[in-house]
Amino acid sequence: MADSYSQAQVLVVGAVDTVLKKTGVRPHEVDILVVNCGLFNPTPSLTALLVNHFKMREDVKTFHLAGMGCSAGLISLGLAADLLRAGRRRKARYALVASAEVIQSLYDGKERPMMVTNCLFRSAGNAVLLSGRKEDRERAKMEVAHVVRATSAQRDEAYHVVELREDDEGIVGASLSPQIVQVAGDTLSMNVRSLAPKVLPWTELCKVGWAMLRAALMRRRKSSSPPPPYVPNFKRAFEHFCVHPGGRAVIEGIGKGLRLSEEDLEPSVMALHRFGNTSCSGVFYILAYMEAKGRLRRGDRVWQIGLGSGFKCVTAVLHVLRDLDCRPDNPWYDCVHRYPVKEELSKQAHIVPLIKSVSQLMGVPNFKV
Repeated sequence: MADSYSQAQVLVVGAVDTVLKKTGVRPHEVDILVVNCGLFNPTPSLTALLVNHFKMREDVKTFHLAGMGCSAGLISLGLAADLLRAGRRRKARYALVASAEVIQSLYDGKERPMMVTNCLFRSAGNAVLLSGRKEDRERAKMEVAHVVRATSAQRDEAYHVVELREDDEGIVGASLSPQIVQVAGDTLSMNVRSLAPKVLPWTELCKVGWAMLRAALMRRRKSSSPPPPYVPNFKRAFEHFCVHPGGRAVIEGIGKGLRLSEEDLEPSVMALHRFGNTSCSGVFYILAYMEAKGRLRRGDRVWQIGLGSGFKCVTAVLHVLRDLDCRPDNPWYDCVHRYPVKEELSKQAHIVPLIKSVSQLMGVPNFKV
């Protein structure tokens, strides 16, 4: 508990303190506070921790989301945006969203599906300040255009694909099923069906409609070779893509399904390489990479894709309001010049002995990374 509270102080309190100083907003001006953390959910809550630390107003509306997995960051973003719209009559101006993943302990059991999380997940946090006032538009970085949610928890295989459980020896850990890529793709497809009509140009929508009509006709004729489903060209709707850095297989699987190029997936891959799977903060570390590289220009559209246990897929569409560049408080500031990384891990001198050790341990003669 003491270690988890220490991490929360660094991640949640630190991120909120930074964003308030950057924007010049005082703590008592915040009307809505939304905090999410997947595993560490103490009593009093993390929202109470922030209210106490920053001495916020007694009427601030607080919400603590728990157990929502890696998609919780975008769920909180959508919740805060909806609450701001609903609170316009009450003159609500600022909503503060804080996301964090606190690693409480490592799994030291023997089940391989539960060992992966030790290598993949990392502690991280971020904070976002939203405003519902037009006068704040000039100094805002981006505008939240859409947040769309989809869940496949109705299916047992999706419900159990990511879960916190005990192994046969009673040791607690997070288990990742091998079916996670397939489940993620199916849930993303459900999300896209709701999002596509809101963002795609009419030419792409016509192609989708024609493909659906052809497929229906082929089914009526009982054709043995139905046409492949049409995948819309999402590059006509977005300039940038933030695919949840849940692992190499997840990024590659989503990229293949959406027909994205290596350049489109580069920010997601580099975020995974540098910071690991930072859970609910992952898509914002990717956004920071784009900002550090100077790629976000006024008028650009960003598609954030969050995937989390349940199984859930949450996507957010952001519109860039002004040209953005790298600042000293960007998490990539001290290392962005080294990215993107191109060389293979197996060719790096300090990795070679590690690969040999793993090869001997697993009994695989030609083990590759």
